[in-house]
Amino acid sequence: MTEQISSRRTECAIRNAGATLAIPMTDNTPPEFNSAAIKSRLALTWAQTLFGIGLTGALVAGAFLLLGFHLSAAMIVLALTLVIPLVSFFFGHTLVRQLTRCREPDSMNPDHEMLLEVYEELWPVTGLPVRVPLYVSPIPIANAFATGRDHHHSMIAVTEGIFHAGLTRDEFKLVLAHELAHVKHYDSAIGTMVSAMGSIFAILLATGLPWLFKSAFIQKGQSPLLNKLSDKVEDKKRFLLPATGIFGFLFMLILFYFVSIFTKLLTMFVSRARENAADALAAQWTGNPCALASALQKLVIFEQRNGGNYTIKLLTQGLTPLFIINQLGEDQGPAGANNSLAVRVSKWWKRSGQPHPPISERLEALDHLSGASCQRL
Repeated sequence: MTEQISSRRTECAIRNAGATLAIPMTDNTPPEFNSAAIKSRLALTWAQTLFGIGLTGALVAGAFLLLGFHLSAAMIVLALTLVIPLVSFFFGHTLVRQLTRCREPDSMNPDHEMLLEVYEELWPVTGLPVRVPLYVSPIPIANAFATGRDHHHSMIAVTEGIFHAGLTRDEFKLVLAHELAHVKHYDSAIGTMVSAMGSIFAILLATGLPWLFKSAFIQKGQSPLLNKLSDKVEDKKRFLLPATGIFGFLFMLILFYFVSIFTKLLTMFVSRARENAADALAAQWTGNPCALASALQKLVIFEQRNGGNYTIKLLTQGLTPLFIINQLGEDQGPAGANNSLAVRVSKWWKRSGQPHPPISERLEALDHLSGASCQRL
């Protein structure tokens, strides 16, 4: 029965996605894997996560101490940093399920039946206290995702497009293991918390910087240098005053922009750490890191060869942090062997702004976890 299902799934993939014909369809034989490397990787990712959370929290605390909390912005802060994150925290899994039109797998569908069989084999080894619901979304892109605030209020799902990417049973198992690892580690809740703290920090800057900047240059009873200079400026040129004119506005705008970018990079740093942790835990549960390596490659290859769903990819861009790969494709950076400082900085900048590590880095990490070099497709 299993062979018939596998055969029908392969035929379905070939019929609906001719681009997958060149992708090997054989199962991965689990190699010897590096247990010590996996434990070390998990410890490192948790250290990175705690560092990112701690630094974000320190920024928020510092902003409170330096800038204070202005009552005029209380309602804005409440809306942006409490209400929205709380709704996402408590109802995120329901909203995502409705948004992506998820439904339970159809037992009469061979692809779905195979998925259920793989899931039943996998979830007992995860140690989760409950069986996390598994859904299928009709979105035609090839991806998978997980969301939810805790083990009892979570879900994982795959898209219909993933059945046409040529994945084997072992590769499907690693994809599901990766998503269950996110649930196991409360990654959705961690992401919501870090995003909320980043929003608090941004709002504090927006309301506190004007006051801080103005009070630094114009103080009653004192004559700071800029205040003396301002006294000599003609009235018609006062719009250029450093403290109250266009220069001051531009300075605050630039400062706010760069600090906001830093906050976003910090949030993405935590997100990438959680992706690496999910890869490592999936490898630990299954003992087969190379199956995840080949699955990631097949998903990227399929999305690169089937770019016709770009509109759908744009519409689902907000779900990028939840997906197993970036649905808009992998940015490989400038072509060629140029390894100049400018190229390295460009690659670092693009990587820092993404919630997922580049596939090349994830493959290298999985090589290390497996104790050998995984196959490159």
